[in-house]
Amino acid sequence: MYPNPSMSAWTPRKHADAFARMLQDEQRMTAFRQALDACVTPDSIVADVGTGLGVLALFAAKAGAKRVYAIEKQAGAAELAQQMFAANGMADRVQVIIGEAQNISLPEQADIVVSELIGTAGSDEHIQQILGGFCRRNLRPGGQVLPREVECLIAPSSYSDLTNGLASPSLSDLALEPLAQLPGEANMSFRPAQGGVELLAEPMAYERIAVGHTEVVAADPLHARIDITTAGILRSFVLWFRATVGADKDGHALIIENRPGEYRPSWSSAVFTIAAPVAVKPGDSFMVSIDTGRRSHCLNWHIRHHQA
Repeated sequence: MYPNPSMSAWTPRKHADAFARMLQDEQRMTAFRQALDACVTPDSIVADVGTGLGVLALFAAKAGAKRVYAIEKQAGAAELAQQMFAANGMADRVQVIIGEAQNISLPEQADIVVSELIGTAGSDEHIQQILGGFCRRNLRPGGQVLPREVECLIAPSSYSDLTNGLASPSLSDLALEPLAQLPGEANMSFRPAQGGVELLAEPMAYERIAVGHTEVVAADPLHARIDITTAGILRSFVLWFRATVGADKDGHALIIENRPGEYRPSWSSAVFTIAAPVAVKPGDSFMVSIDTGRRSHCLNWHIRHHQA
């Protein structure tokens, strides 16, 4: 569990705030802990890929796992994780391995692989490539991967940074139509404010990742057909993820999602503003193409659309 892998060399000071936001995300922490509590047994061998602070590895150890391997490519993070394991009395059951997960072969096969390499748009921390390669080498047949599935979602929206600013209560008595008609900056990605994100259609999944089953990503561009259900002004396309982490002890699915407009201390949502706003109505359809650079960070993605 660590910030985006494209970040520069790890230092405690540089990443303290990012880790703090992750730990404050109760939906995230609770889902992973409950999923591990439900599937770990006293005989379980667990691998935590991208351990970061070591929290998921600690969850597995406290759930009773026989042995846990904590995989981390950043030496500084691995050292801090080792201190966390010692502080929690788990140093004898959790082994830290430093290196690129795809290149590591464990001393024994894992029954459970857990990882939180989920980016803003779902696939942009290379979860498919990294977990696919690691599981091919190290997951026993019939073993479990947490999360089980990541859906990458897209929906049209009337939101833009400009229109969100125009909604300020202090401007409520001003006529702002000329400003509202200004074009946006095409393909600019940013964190939307809490609230104010009106979707103009049901979200569509442009990619579904069965985590750990394959390391081969679909070729760009990815496609989605959008059918408008709400009349409005199309100003952007919003991307987010919905991940099925696993199930709790009662068999209920554990879901984490960074749906736009809802406050999250950790993940943002990605908003790609279109250059020229378009009036849309129910029945209108668009085809959207998403160029991901083979799932590089979504700030570098490019979205193209045309009316179907």
